Amino acid sequence: MSEPGVRPPKLSEQIAADLTRDVHAGQIEPGTRLPTEAVLGARYGVSRSAVREAMSMLRSNGVIESRRGSGSFVVEAPTVALAHKLPEPGLDAVIEIFELRRALETDAAGLAAERANRAQRSRIRNALIEIEEADEAGESGVAQDLAFHRAIAEAANNDYFVMVLDFYSRFLFRAISVSRGNEARRSPLMAQVVAEHEAIVAAITVGDSGAARAAAAAHMDNGMRRLRDMSPALRRSLETGQDLDETCT
Repeated sequence: MSEPGVRPPKLSEQIAADLTRDVHAGQIEPGTRLPTEAVLGARYGVSRSAVREAMSMLRSNGVIESRRGSGSFVVEAPTVALAHKLPEPGLDAVIEIFELRRALETDAAGLAAERANRAQRSRIRNALIEIEEADEAGESGVAQDLAFHRAIAEAANNDYFVMVLDFYSRFLFRAISVSRGNEARRSPLMAQVVAEHEAIVAAITVGDSGAARAAAAAHMDNGMRRLRDMSPALRRSLETGQDLDETCT
């Protein structure tokens, strides 16, 4: 039985945790190419979608990197794995994560506007484009969304922002999955998210720290509002831990 207040991990989370342990135990060395999604799916007896989500978690946690046309490889200096268990699923838990994000990412955006160099600004803009491409391709866009916010944290040029973001990214993956799953079902909401992301990028690009902080705070505040207004069906999926793509619209 699972502990009170803690939901059993999803299959994708179990796979990500297993592979992370193998990496940090030295059983999978830096630079090693991971097996394909099909091979991992057969190994764990799960669908390719579960493996794909696990790979997204590992990329977000800084454990692996994808090389176009070559596959996924363990990075040379993988980050420390997050060992804490996931809290019980529910809207309150996701809102609490967004409150944490607001505190951290508002300052990160402001510092990025002050400190980002040309290459970092370019990475932020490219990350935004990758979100748009994922949306157009009908993908979840969760990994791309995480990469966008991580690029901003990196541009703050304070390693601790990135370390903290990487630390809570396992929790954040589920929160963004829920948030984007809610927004994707209503095109006006997705348009709001796009506009909010663009406002953050525009402020960082021109070096306006105050505007960047305001845009990042508004993005988090609006994200929490959209979550509180989610449909009963989506709220039930969150409370039960059901995959969002299995819920009715």
